[in-house]
Amino acid sequence: MNLSRTAQCTTWLHKMSPRSYQRWTRALLTSFLTLPVCSAGTMTRAQTEMTDDSLSLTYRLERDYRLNIFKKSNDRLIPSRPPKISSFKVSYQGRPVVIKDRDGRKVTIWQAWFLQDAPKPAVLASSNYVYLITAGNRADAGQAHVTVVANNWGALNIYQWLDGDHGQPGRAQFSFPADSSRASRLLTGGRYLLVNECSVLDVHKLTVHPFDLISKAALKRTDGFVRVGSILVGFSPGQTQPVFLGTRYNHQRQRSEYALLAVDFVNNQTYAVPFRPSATQFILAEDATSDWLTTYFDWTTDSQGREVLSVHPYTQPPPWHGRWAQNPGKIPPIRYELKPVLPGMFDHFMSWAKKHYPTIEPKITRYEDMVSAKFTLNGSVLNLYVRDDYKSLSLESTDQTLLKIIGDQFDGELRQGRFQDAFAEMDPD
Repeated sequence: MNLSRTAQCTTWLHKMSPRSYQRWTRALLTSFLTLPVCSAGTMTRAQTEMTDDSLSLTYRLERDYRLNIFKKSNDRLIPSRPPKISSFKVSYQGRPVVIKDRDGRKVTIWQAWFLQDAPKPAVLASSNYVYLITAGNRADAGQAHVTVVANNWGALNIYQWLDGDHGQPGRAQFSFPADSSRASRLLTGGRYLLVNECSVLDVHKLTVHPFDLISKAALKRTDGFVRVGSILVGFSPGQTQPVFLGTRYNHQRQRSEYALLAVDFVNNQTYAVPFRPSATQFILAEDATSDWLTTYFDWTTDSQGREVLSVHPYTQPPPWHGRWAQNPGKIPPIRYELKPVLPGMFDHFMSWAKKHYPTIEPKITRYEDMVSAKFTLNGSVLNLYVRDDYKSLSLESTDQTLLKIIGDQFDGELRQGRFQDAFAEMDPD
């Protein structure tokens, strides 16, 4: 796709100070990033229009006075200047493409990209809805095609390439009203784009596949399992089924049960694959990754050529091992953590540590539900905690380098199958 710049702005609009802009972005949407796009080169001035054959994008910057933004001054919050946002217009063969919502009102587009890998000129446009705009054909009398990709999600839209990371899902990204004047107008990164967690856009074929995970009929098909937040676990080898994490509450057992939800998005069919958390080393929702999926589940093909997901029938499952963890939203330091463990893991760890580091002299303290050890190695202090109530082991230190060495060494022992008798059965709450 060859894109040409047909015009550039000749003057800069007034810009917010970097500090004010940072405060606004943090207040508006913490940790949300714009969708990654292909860079069109270093631009020294904002680009107001780009054209791909018959389709073109034009934008303008304006301040959004609907947003009540405040800044701190002398320990007081005072009104700040409204932030700039970009609004886009799409034209086809030189004429504006007018999009109206269900109430007949004209839609304001706050983000738009050319789909670089599409077979013909195509634009993905974000508003309260997400739209696909493509070049028409001879029978369309000079009109562009407008297709709804995803329904109303308000001022925030979520995008994620299903095949963006070596055939597996990339990082979920977000689009919302903002100043995107310096961003590239090219969108690339895969073939299958998950939009608002309810629709898949096939960029190569420009087809839209909405799917249903929330209706009564869908819940009946999944035996009551519902999707857990925005957790996309993986993508099938044949690229026909994204897999989500699902859960339901068992009132008799008084605990949550878990399953994987595989979605045949072309046929809008979903099925659940229940699994035992303890049998798959699943403790936290974050454990449900594509690597975890590959380890504990299998993909096969049925008689009709459809991909089918199932739990791998291990006779001897992989050994339990640890993880590097930190409190949500916190920056390092990290800690080495084991779950679920029995109190005997404390003795296993200390025996191993004394064998490999004979100079340590741990100070051990025992409580009703916890035992701890404090020891010094190479001048650095390490703290070990084993809690019976949480069934957890934690190794912590301000010396992150030494902590990483010791944690990785002990984890290597676990991965070889040692100390497995000190792991417990514990399903997540």
